[in-house]
Amino acid sequence: MKSQLVFSLLMLLLFAVGCGQIKVEGKVTFPDGTPLHKGKVAFEDEQHTFTANIREDGTFRMGMVKDGEGIPAGHYKVAIIGALDEKYADDLLKNPFPEITYLIAKKFSSSKTSGIEYDVQKKITDILIIVEPPSPSEEKKKMPTLPKTLRK
Repeated sequence: MKSQLVFSLLMLLLFAVGCGQIKVEGKVTFPDGTPLHKGKVAFEDEQHTFTANIREDGTFRMGMVKDGEGIPAGHYKVAIIGALDEKYADDLLKNPFPEITYLIAKKFSSSKTSGIEYDVQKKITDILIIVEPPSPSEEKKKMPTLPKTLRK
């Protein structure tokens, strides 16, 4: 009898937690409508950060553990992280560090500076996040090369 009560309470708790997930989907584009083709969207509140992969077509689906399963209700600040391309040298022994090209303006990489916020209380499937390209001064970053004494 006691084990049935514990089982019932556990099932009720799991059901309640599962019902708290809210579907959040959208697309990340540049002002001209071109999709951002890589990176992650991060929804951050005071205690948690939930991320979703940005697909080739710019779409994303938020999830607590995996894409698309939803996130808890709440007020979120949003950042776009990992939106960059890496190009490695032909000879990795001479230079194992990539040249990095940022795809979006730096301000979008932090929820404190992006200016993007959403109040998630019900299913949202049409979020449109518009990001700006990087300025010429922030577009490329060269990583350091190996000292000549370490090159072969």
